[in-house]
Amino acid sequence: MRSILLGVLGALVATTGSAQEPIKLVGFDALPFSSVNDGRSLSGAGYDFAADLFKSAGIPFVSEGQPIQRLLESLDRGNTVAIYLVRTPAREDKYTWIGGLVEDDGFAFMTLPDRPRVDDFETARGLKMVGAIISPAVKNMLVSNGVTAIDETAAEGQNLKKLLAGRFDAWFTTNTVARYMVKDAGLPPTSITIGKQLIPSSGWMVGSKSLPAETVQKLQAAFAAAKADGRYAAFRAKLN
Repeated sequence: MRSILLGVLGALVATTGSAQEPIKLVGFDALPFSSVNDGRSLSGAGYDFAADLFKSAGIPFVSEGQPIQRLLESLDRGNTVAIYLVRTPAREDKYTWIGGLVEDDGFAFMTLPDRPRVDDFETARGLKMVGAIISPAVKNMLVSNGVTAIDETAAEGQNLKKLLAGRFDAWFTTNTVARYMVKDAGLPPTSITIGKQLIPSSGWMVGSKSLPAETVQKLQAAFAAAKADGRYAAFRAKLN
């Protein structure tokens, strides 16, 4: 209900505010940050937090769920803010980094408790198959470290199901995503084994490079206010 109300508020701001063109607020299937429902509508803790920032800043927006590749294309076209994207060196100069949603995360290999832990890429290279979200950045992390047998899936929830069903030997994702998916599925934390963190990960709210400076400043100010008044802490609590 909160997600629906925030979307309606965003639309109202867009129609009653100034002549400013609404910013496109986009997200892909990346729980706990965002989830795409019925093909296009968004929900999730990250979406609620981002929509609240737009509302607080008085910035009109329209929201849309998109596959990750389309989301990246939208950012390149301009006038777009993505709820969540992993910050990598290759992406550093391509986008405007608005605020860190989770800056203390990291990628690791998840395995079943009755299987050997995977704590390094050397071990992962010997696996028959590794599961991962469809993402150029994530795939590059694996391939650049010699892991090429990759089963890519559009949603992390499906990766958890595949791991539990034995469809692949390990699941490469972040600690935050893995813990949330297990909890969301109603499973005990011991259902999977989280390996050693191999690549630090920082998930950010990010905008097009051409996003107006005034818009960026307003969003960053709203982000700082959310950290000061406890809204950011409440958002982080929903991830655990």
